[in-house]
Order: sequence, then structure tokens, then C-alpha cells
Amino acid sequence: MIRLVFILFFISPLLLASQEMDRLGLDNSSVLNEDESVFLNKLLVQQGDRFDFTNAKIAFVTGSAGTKIVDKQYYFDKLILPFIEKDVEPSTFYKQLDDEEKDISGGYDAIVFAWVKWYTDGKKDNLVKKLGRKGEY
Repeated sequence: MIRLVFILFFISPLLLASQEMDRLGLDNSSVLNEDESVFLNKLLVQQGDRFDFTNAKIAFVTGSAGTKIVDKQYYFDKLILPFIEKDVEPSTFYKQLDDEEKDISGGYDAIVFAWVKWYTDGKKDNLVKKLGRKGEY
């Protein structure tokens, strides 16, 4: 019963947008396209504080310690879509960057994390600095 409720309320809205899913991660621009924005807005709605991903510049991070920066194609192709297709909720969350962090990072609006076991604000600070040093991911 819990699985059915999960599918009906979480996965099914994402599956209804299968045309959107075909247009996720087509390039490695850190600025999201319309379909990626809509998808992430739906996927991450449970976090409550309604950050709008529309036209946002996003960094993607994975690894159990949350330190591996990956490109957008890898995030969607390897970390999200295979699980959605199997009706498994992907482990993902985001942290919005404040104005100072946005400046330091090179203009990123938020960091989206996937399959991260240990997260601390200190890691976020290090990632923000790393993004600023490396530029586009």
C-alpha cells in the first residue's frame, strides 16, 4: 500500500512528463533548460522552500561524502533517470546559494546533491570555493 501511494503521489507526476524526460541532460550547460527546470521543480518539491529552478545555474554533486562535482548529463543519465524508470525514488536534495556564495561560486544559484550520505555546511562552503576556482562544470 505504501508503495502504491508513493508511486501515485511522487513518481506518477514525473512519469506523466515522459516527453520532458527525453530532454533532460542533453547538454552540459550549467544553466537548466525549461524541461530540466520543470522536472527539478517537481522532483524537489518536498523540500518545502520552493526554490524555482527556471533558468537557474546549477552545480551537481554526488559521492557518499558529497564532494564529487559532476556534469548535468551525468546527473540525469546515471543518478536520476535510471531510478525513476524503475519506480525508485532517487536520493536527491538541493541547497540554494546566498548572494555571497553565488558570487564566490561564479554565479551558481544552487547545488543539487544526489546519493550523498554525509552533508555538512562546511562541505557546501568548500564546494562553493571549488566551483569558483574551476568555472563551468
